[in-house]
Amino acid sequence: MTVYKLPFGLYLRRGSPGLFEKYKVEAHTLRMVEQFTSIPAPRVIDVLSTPRFSYLLLTRVPGRPIGPMISVMTDEQLEQVVVDLKRYVAELRKMPKNVGELQICNSQGGGVLDWRIPDSQREELRFETEKHFNKYLTDPFWDEIRSRAAVSHNIPHDIVFTHGDLNPRNILAENGKITGIVDWENAGWFPEYWEYTKAHYSVRSLIRWLADVVDRVFEGYRDELIVENMLSDLLGPF
Repeated sequence: MTVYKLPFGLYLRRGSPGLFEKYKVEAHTLRMVEQFTSIPAPRVIDVLSTPRFSYLLLTRVPGRPIGPMISVMTDEQLEQVVVDLKRYVAELRKMPKNVGELQICNSQGGGVLDWRIPDSQREELRFETEKHFNKYLTDPFWDEIRSRAAVSHNIPHDIVFTHGDLNPRNILAENGKITGIVDWENAGWFPEYWEYTKAHYSVRSLIRWLADVVDRVFEGYRDELIVENMLSDLLGPF
């Protein structure tokens, strides 16, 4: 996949024809976000496919990735980031669900796409219940690991709409304020803790981001985090 910065505040993603369905799902997600939330996200201009390429044309949102700014932000600015991110997550979780009986799926009711779940790149993975989802996550492991995972997997969770990759690369900021949230390809309906544990995934070294922002935006999922860290570490890198 290649991303081109175009005039008039536009970005163009170009990928193989096989990415067309994924581009359509992300476009649908972004239209839902635009309709039901106040989140500053890219707007979809068009999505199309040719025999050689697939394209997703989006508007640009202002700002730069927040990651490099964290160490120099004031406490007041970081507090504002927490407040804004809490509000945006709450808005996502209130979005109406129109995907039939399925519980865990993408915005259109199809298979999820998530870097935490390597097979989601190759298979149509969607789940009727959280129990089925949990079974899938723990199937590769032995009984001891399944028993340890049950600490959080036996707790019923609300299934809510989730960005799925809220890391500092995908949150844009300017003058200490969030100006955009980008890269919605992993979005879908997941257990409520998934946004929190995925926010820890691959950024565990960014202590101030995790301790001063993520852990304050999401509260009450420490057992789920311990289990997810264990399972993802055992599964190995994507």
